[in-house]
Amino acid sequence: MTVELIRSIREAEKKADELIRQAREEARQAVKEAEARAAAEADRLLAAAEKEAAELIRRAEEEAHAEARPIGDASREEIAALKAAAGSRMAQAVALVKERITTWP
Repeated sequence: MTVELIRSIREAEKKADELIRQAREEARQAVKEAEARAAAEADRLLAAAEKEAAELIRRAEEEAHAEARPIGDASREEIAALKAAAGSRMAQAVALVKERITTWP
């Protein structure tokens, strides 16, 4: 009777050890799956953030170009006006230089 009882206890211990081993394996597998899902989600979020950042940069560049365009146009107009003014006084400047050179003491 005691031998049978000891045998029964040993079998119960073996089953318990097997259940513990299975539970640990399932826990390891669950952790691996959770880590894989977390990595995939992190990759997805990173890709979404990069896409959003690229869109924000594109919009900012468009706004900067839109802001700079009138400034550039105004600068070109001012340069053209200055060149025209300088050109109109060129003959007068050349005449003044000639006069100074010829009347140099």
